[in-house]
Amino acid sequence: MMHEPVSTLERPASRVFRTPAPAPQPSTSFVTIDITLSGTSSAVGRRALHTALGTDLRLYVMTIDKRHERITFRVEVMSRTIDEVIGALTGALERATIGRVRSTDIKRRQDA
Repeated sequence: MMHEPVSTLERPASRVFRTPAPAPQPSTSFVTIDITLSGTSSAVGRRALHTALGTDLRLYVMTIDKRHERITFRVEVMSRTIDEVIGALTGALERATIGRVRSTDIKRRQDA
């Protein structure tokens, strides 16, 4: 008896169709930080914060503590990381207390 070659049964590879991953949308970092400075003049504090962080920011006076001569601002900065903001503040301000810090990524819609 002679052995005849047996053909192996080949199964076609199953095809999985994957949808392409959506392109990442550009995002902008938005940092909110509370910072307390010595003094009670909001003009002096604003000037110091603008010197440290530039003009692309929003400042809000949160509290003025006349008894302890301190003023607390809420600062909102666009297009910078937390590290960049804190680095700029610590490099430019001699005495400041950094409070609550939050960072949010804002995704921008792409025009089709």
